[in-house]
Amino acid sequence: MSIRKFVCAMVLAAFTCASMSGCYGSNALFNKVHNWNGSLGDKWINSIVHFVFFGILPVYGFTLFVDVVILNVIEFWTGSNPLAMGDTYEEMDANGNKIYAVKNADGSLSVNMVDVNGKTAGFTLHRDGNVISAVDASGATIAMRNIDGVNAAFAQK
Repeated sequence: MSIRKFVCAMVLAAFTCASMSGCYGSNALFNKVHNWNGSLGDKWINSIVHFVFFGILPVYGFTLFVDVVILNVIEFWTGSNPLAMGDTYEEMDANGNKIYAVKNADGSLSVNMVDVNGKTAGFTLHRDGNVISAVDASGATIAMRNIDGVNAAFAQK
């Protein structure tokens, strides 16, 4: 092995070790593609699309590369991933009740719950320093809690 190849291999190994440690981000782009794939239909459709994206087309590899090399580095230095803003989380339990959570641009989190009969309830979580508060649609604070768990105050309605 020539010295040049050895040096290139060592630089590549050092870069790989440095890039894989300490800068683990949210992988927003990869997760968006993966969640999209999981929402297409039944397990057969999801498996076929996953095989095409993972095996034939390098979509997953490309999105993971962009996340690791670009987006997670931006997230590390700025504290937020450009693609993570406005992320939506949706979940449904076995009874058909649904919950939706949306990360807002101002850092708050809007949560809406819909039961089987269509009744909705919602609130927004805000963070101010070490205090997280839950605010209802009318703007009234319904709960407050310190991040460390002490001095919790809950409002009664």
